[in-house]
Amino acid sequence: MEKSNKTGAIFYRPRWTCGRYNAKKHVALMYNLIAGYNYFFESYSADVVGIILSIERDGIVDLDKIAEGTGIANESLLAFSDILVQQGLLTTALPTDKGIKQYRLNVARLNLSKPSWMDKNTKEKLPIATSNAEQQYTDAIAHKHTITSAMFELTYNCSEMCIHCYNPGATRNNEEKSHRGDRVELGIDDYRRIIDELDAQGCFKVCLTGGDPFSKSIVWEIMDYLYQKEIAFDVFTNGQRITKDVERLANYFPRLIGVSIYSGIADDHDKITRIKGSWNRSIEVVKELANLAVPMNLKCCIMQTNLHSYYMVADIAKQYSAQPQFEINITESNEGDVCAKQLRLTEEQLQVVLRDNNLALYVGKEAPNFGGQARIMTNNPCGAGKHTLCITPEGNVHPCSAFPMNVGCLKTQTLSDILLNDILDKWIYTPLSEYSECGKYDYCAYCNLCAGTNWIEQGDFTKPAETNCFMAKARYNLAHKLMECDDPMNREQLVEVLQKLPTKAVELHRQFNTKG
Repeated sequence: MEKSNKTGAIFYRPRWTCGRYNAKKHVALMYNLIAGYNYFFESYSADVVGIILSIERDGIVDLDKIAEGTGIANESLLAFSDILVQQGLLTTALPTDKGIKQYRLNVARLNLSKPSWMDKNTKEKLPIATSNAEQQYTDAIAHKHTITSAMFELTYNCSEMCIHCYNPGATRNNEEKSHRGDRVELGIDDYRRIIDELDAQGCFKVCLTGGDPFSKSIVWEIMDYLYQKEIAFDVFTNGQRITKDVERLANYFPRLIGVSIYSGIADDHDKITRIKGSWNRSIEVVKELANLAVPMNLKCCIMQTNLHSYYMVADIAKQYSAQPQFEINITESNEGDVCAKQLRLTEEQLQVVLRDNNLALYVGKEAPNFGGQARIMTNNPCGAGKHTLCITPEGNVHPCSAFPMNVGCLKTQTLSDILLNDILDKWIYTPLSEYSECGKYDYCAYCNLCAGTNWIEQGDFTKPAETNCFMAKARYNLAHKLMECDDPMNREQLVEVLQKLPTKAVELHRQFNTKG
């Protein structure tokens, strides 16, 4: 028989929650994985959340025991529990499969009723410096060698053949032979050991990507183990291999699913993936995820092939309560294949596309300094490798997925040993002032500086990459045109101007640089 507390209330910890608690710092992080929210707690509230997180999912939360263990009054605990119920972090009834479906339906309806990303004004869309709950928790608990999040590149194999892919072994045309699978990949025992090490570090989040992670058969076992360890996880996928498994995926309560959608026009999308029918399959997955209220990003790289239709991805995102995520700077592959850079937009095209306020790199009067940001020369320009790492299919450890500098291998080393690596320390503690040119010109304020791109192009993260400089100069030039009231859009609507822009014909085949 269920036990009531002195307040006469019974609460349950629902299975769609997870989080971390640090007793030493008295801080906690807790996720509602259906609604897509995370919350940071401090002091006594963190201690209470820590106790809740110690209770198994769907288990009873006994306020009497918490009151006895903490000395907090039952009335205060009841008031706090009511707040947690409102946020979906506790329930007053034992969650059942039927109840979870109804909760998903309620969240999906609420998502559709809320203003979408597209409905926000430009200022609301701009990247902001304020910390979210995950960052607050990291700041509170992390020290020099603490990894709080990680990316697993499970495999470079993929069910699509995207012409711009930056992964090693990717092909650029149908005549080339793929070398994506030319490596000995980690197995499930390796991943369980790595996850155990990350868990001991205090890691609260993992991203599963590839290639496409569902091209690796053990991905379901990996997700199951992450769920057991209560580590939140994201999945970046094209959706091709999960058309019949969307509900199965949703039942692991991923923190976020990122789905690659390159256009609102199927043919434009399929020309990029080189797989006929891929758009239709990906959209079907997006629809199902939206119906199940799974938090989503729609990921889109803007290039010559989809210049006239990329903007439709934002409309699709609005329709399915997702957030669009646009990447505008097409780069060399991680192994130095320069081919994809032919797909990059010209400066003339960028003068228009950078006026699209759905882009993080938007340039306009609503942004401080029209999108420019002064560089702090005494800081490292990027946080990669400090509290987060990327692990390749064969176990090599990189600062991030776009920065393929090897700092160790988890096939043969422990995470603790790798974190003491001098190479990693050198990267983390190199300030921008020690870079050869970066940060020293006016246009550098408009650079979305990627040290990984420097590394790939120059073989040295302190030397400027042409790709970074090209985009910085394009944004700088546009900003100064706008400051002089010379708007390249001539007051016409963005879409109308896009349709008038000519695109370049490209002939794609693998070609490597000699520096990276």
